[in-house]
Amino acid sequence: MNFRQFAFNNVKRNARAYSAYFLSSSFAVMIFFTYAMFLFHPDIEKSLLGNDAKLMMKAAEYVIFLFSFIFVLYSNSAFLKVRKKEFGLLTILGSESSQLKRMIFLENMIIGLASIITGIACGILLSRFFLLFGARVVEIKELSMYLPWKAMGLTAIAFFALFLVVSFLTQFFVRQNQVLDLLQGTSKPKPEPKASIWLSLLSASSFVGAAYLMTQKISESTVLCIFILGMIGTYFFFTQLSVWIIRLFKKNRVFTWRGTNLLWVSEMAYKMKDNARMFFMITIVIAMSCSVIGIVLSLDQQGKRIFKEDPFALTYIAKSKKDSQAETTQIDQELKSASVGFEKIELISTRPKFREIDSRFAMIKQSNYEHLEKFLHLKKFPNLQVGEAFVITDKLKNTKQLTLANGKGTLQVVDQFEKIVTRDVANLIIVSDETYNQFKSFIKEKEAFSKKDEDLRTFYFVPEWSNTKLPGSNSLELNIGKKLIELTEHLGASGEGWNGFLSSRAVDYVEFRQFKSMIIFIGVFIASIFSLFTASFLYFKLYTELNQDRHITHGLSKIGLSEKEMKRSATIQISVLFFLPMLVAALETIIGLETLKSQLSLGDTLIPTLTGIGAFSVAQFVYFLIVRARYLSQLKRVMV
Repeated sequence: MNFRQFAFNNVKRNARAYSAYFLSSSFAVMIFFTYAMFLFHPDIEKSLLGNDAKLMMKAAEYVIFLFSFIFVLYSNSAFLKVRKKEFGLLTILGSESSQLKRMIFLENMIIGLASIITGIACGILLSRFFLLFGARVVEIKELSMYLPWKAMGLTAIAFFALFLVVSFLTQFFVRQNQVLDLLQGTSKPKPEPKASIWLSLLSASSFVGAAYLMTQKISESTVLCIFILGMIGTYFFFTQLSVWIIRLFKKNRVFTWRGTNLLWVSEMAYKMKDNARMFFMITIVIAMSCSVIGIVLSLDQQGKRIFKEDPFALTYIAKSKKDSQAETTQIDQELKSASVGFEKIELISTRPKFREIDSRFAMIKQSNYEHLEKFLHLKKFPNLQVGEAFVITDKLKNTKQLTLANGKGTLQVVDQFEKIVTRDVANLIIVSDETYNQFKSFIKEKEAFSKKDEDLRTFYFVPEWSNTKLPGSNSLELNIGKKLIELTEHLGASGEGWNGFLSSRAVDYVEFRQFKSMIIFIGVFIASIFSLFTASFLYFKLYTELNQDRHITHGLSKIGLSEKEMKRSATIQISVLFFLPMLVAALETIIGLETLKSQLSLGDTLIPTLTGIGAFSVAQFVYFLIVRARYLSQLKRVMV
């Protein structure tokens, strides 16, 4: 038997230990290959998504590769700890350090090559399904099958390099320890875990500080501080505060000496300390994933709401007043040629800066506002006096007075209510015609949000295009909207005199829906990789401590520990390992998004966030049941 055969037999004999690692690596390779197939597919660039789809696919590839590297590196270090006794025996038999490192290198490359081949093979077998599923999700035409040589080459080279680098790095983990230490392996007694009271207080104070900042005015610097404090609090929660809390439990004899509590409470302090960094990493990954899911689903709800609240199918924004007449006439002609009836409403506004508010408010005349009332179902009110204002905003502000930034004019707010007027006009200040003209003379160009003296918008109301039903891919409103936008873009690009901007309610919504679908398509598979890697991390940790746990369980069974008590104690410990990071991540995600939703212009975030957390929890629960069954079966074998 040569050295290569020896390394191969080591992998084959440890198949049970390496199975989760091999399957997780193969799954990562398969998903990477799948995205590469989409990335290089000739029809993707021709779709409506085009370059945006390719950029998102590339970002997904980088994320998968990065986490695969971390996963493989961590898994190898975990396996080396388990095999210390084996290395000790080989050292006694005369193996040199260089031979051990060569053996580890060969074993890693064998598993790596097997994972690459398996992942690419599974990807090819399932390629038809992925292409159909991906095209349906992102709402593009069916993608044809093709031979993905570029995708195969990129995947093979990328992951071969990954396993090669990790195999070299892993050799540095093998130290020339004393033979006795190696033979003891994971059975070597551990010192009792200690926790610093000061670092525990730092964790608690970081959480308190982050919670306090969330109640203050949110800015970019505040968000950064909240994020940093949350990271610090989470890290020291797992490394220090949790151990300190468990020590308090141990001092409570009424609780600790009840039933089998002593067994799992004593063990949890060690498990929390040993797994603290892994818990921290898992918590951050799950919190980020759930946050992305919550934001995407929340934006989807908001996109639907905006479409249904906007009665205007088309919105034209003029670059200058002299161009507007000719350009709107051209839009009118296109709609008439398609036999589409419509009404036009012009909105002239100016955008002054006020001291009391930092948002962009459009100021319009009351006479202009009255044209919008019947279409937007807006509130009617009596004629405004000079210096009075009525405010419509997407978020109510308790403002009774508005003063121009230059101090030349003041408005008394007589009433306000909350409503998004149109897709691109969220905040309105309605004043009398006389007040409008007066304030317009007060405002210089540099003192307004807009570089123009006035903004001119033309809204097109089409009675036969209802906004109560979301448009499909064959919607007449969508097709005509696309045609008009393509026409205006062509005229603008060819220099034929088009300077304004035209937007379509249906086109904007469908493009956002396709973008959201692409995010979900990418996110589902990345989230599944995160979830599988998380379960594998926990499985490896349990496996590294299995021999020690079996030894403890065998000794306890001799003095009367029943199988039922063993299962209860072990289940509690495994549950904490699987669900404590999930619980911390869920709380951080819910609190964070609920606090920052106004800053991110999100709608309701609670239900979308709970949806993402629920999906992760279900996957985690399935992995928990599988790992628990395997772990308990191993402990059951050593029961007397």
